[in-house]
Amino acid sequence: MFSKPILCYMISRLLLTGVSLAAGQQEVQHSDPSPPPRRDMYEAAEDMWVKVLSLNTLAPEFLGQNNTEVEAQVGGEASFSCYTYHLSDEMVAWLKRDDDQLLTVGQQVYASETRFSVVHADHMEAWELWVKEVQLTDAGQYECQLTTNPPVSFFFSLVVTQAEAVVAGPSEVHIEEGSHLALDCYVQNAPLPPVYIFWYHNNTMVNYGRLEALQVEHHNYTSSLVVSHVRPSHAGTYTCDPHLATPANVTVHVVTDKRPAAMHHGRSQSEDNSSGSTGVCHQDPAPMLFCVMVVFLTAYFSTGPSTASLH
Repeated sequence: MFSKPILCYMISRLLLTGVSLAAGQQEVQHSDPSPPPRRDMYEAAEDMWVKVLSLNTLAPEFLGQNNTEVEAQVGGEASFSCYTYHLSDEMVAWLKRDDDQLLTVGQQVYASETRFSVVHADHMEAWELWVKEVQLTDAGQYECQLTTNPPVSFFFSLVVTQAEAVVAGPSEVHIEEGSHLALDCYVQNAPLPPVYIFWYHNNTMVNYGRLEALQVEHHNYTSSLVVSHVRPSHAGTYTCDPHLATPANVTVHVVTDKRPAAMHHGRSQSEDNSSGSTGVCHQDPAPMLFCVMVVFLTAYFSTGPSTASLH
């Protein structure tokens, strides 16, 4: 199967040859004038191409676009290109087959939502249907209908996905001060790499910030946040927020050496001090009088002589 320009050229050459032979015969008999100009021949070839299209004997460029699958993600854009080449005065209609909804006819939009639009230029041989701010309900089958006789239709399937971010590891991270922290985030269910992946620390973007020892590396569907020397100020909630994707959070707890040992066992410092004075009585099987003396001396030296005398 040949493309349109080649077919038009071949048809025009055949027409020119036929006309030349007929003119030669007439020239022998009547010495008639020259054949019609090439412009008329090319227009005749264009008309024959329209007839070929109407008979549904289409070139490979037409057949290849049927049953095309288009993938888009929620919030993004989707476009369908229907190549028509030459349709004379005929137009193209776009329909949503699942809902039996007429979207456009020619350059007139009949869809109830402004998210749908059609693009066509005189010098272009394609009618494009655009869908902005794609929703999950936009998924389904779309039809490009050529208003030829008989009509010719091409079908497109739109697949809509919801992209989301995922941070590897647990949702809460406990790390010691001075350690190396690395958070890896990747985007799944996205047909194309996101335009950007932003990192936030306690709702403040850190991709281009000047936080010490913090770096962000981005590559296609993944992004890594690295802290070479963790400090207490690095504690908090980190959010990986890619473009057109659901964000993901992770909470970082920084453990410092200044925290009392009791804190590591789930006890507060006040609880530890209060139990220190009576610990002897609970641990040693000493007489009661000895325990009372220990408690009295502890209170005396901690509050001072003036306070102890009041008791």
